[in-house]
Amino acid sequence: MSYDCYCDGETPTVYEQTDHIARKEHKCSECSGVIEKHEPYERTFGVWPSVDGLEVFKTCIRCLALREFVQPNVKCFCWNHGNMIQDAIDEAQNSGTGQQLGSGLLFGAYRRFVLIRRHRKFSSLAGGVSK
Repeated sequence: MSYDCYCDGETPTVYEQTDHIARKEHKCSECSGVIEKHEPYERTFGVWPSVDGLEVFKTCIRCLALREFVQPNVKCFCWNHGNMIQDAIDEAQNSGTGQQLGSGLLFGAYRRFVLIRRHRKFSSLAGGVSK
């Protein structure tokens, strides 16, 4: 199946996503929560023409769960690093309102969003991470 998908964003000249297991605590680039030691996370390295130099984004497993839930259920899911949570919620809200898939997608997205917020709250109470 092919379809047209146009995302209104800048395309990086270099882009690499890799999965890692944390050897130390990190801060998630999406939710600002703590990625605990020994926890899996996604590391993205990219070079965007409008940015001087390169950027590295680290995404926790909870934010990845939200993205991986929404992405296969919408025709064209355009999201930006650092704003993926809002982009995913917006896409779930705008897809098929009132239809079975639309309401199920929104409910599932909100469930994953609640887990992100709970972990972030717990992380800040536990002391968080400096970097």
